Amino acid sequence: MTRTDTSTATRGRRVTTALVALATAAGIGALGGWSGAPDGGHAQHTAQPVAAAPAAHAARAAATKVTIAGFAYSPGTLTVGRGTTVTWTNTDAAPHTVTSEGGGPLRSATLRAGDSYTFTFNSPGTYSYFCTFHPHMHGTVVVR
Repeated sequence: MTRTDTSTATRGRRVTTALVALATAAGIGALGGWSGAPDGGHAQHTAQPVAAAPAAHAARAAATKVTIAGFAYSPGTLTVGRGTTVTWTNTDAAPHTVTSEGGGPLRSATLRAGDSYTFTFNSPGTYSYFCTFHPHMHGTVVVR
């Protein structure tokens, strides 16, 4: 092994160690993003909240985005605080919508590839929605 190879390997271990330390300090496991369940995290989890660190706050802010991909909304269920703005972005080639079930407030125009729809949730409650083109697609926003 040459000196350059050793230096590169050492630098890679340092970066990995730093990333693990950052994730641990930010309390990534306690944010509830992945429960380890085989169904993709839909199982109940018992993680306790941790004190909000700057990195944890950034992770929560990123959760205000919903991606439409593979004919699904991701995340399928999103829990936010009152006054939060959520943005849905279509990354599929097919058109989609974000439409409230039962006549609620969500009523996007047709979202083509790359289009986004934004809505600010000012009232607590559970907002269920679907795609009018693909009725099997469902999502939920829970506002606390």
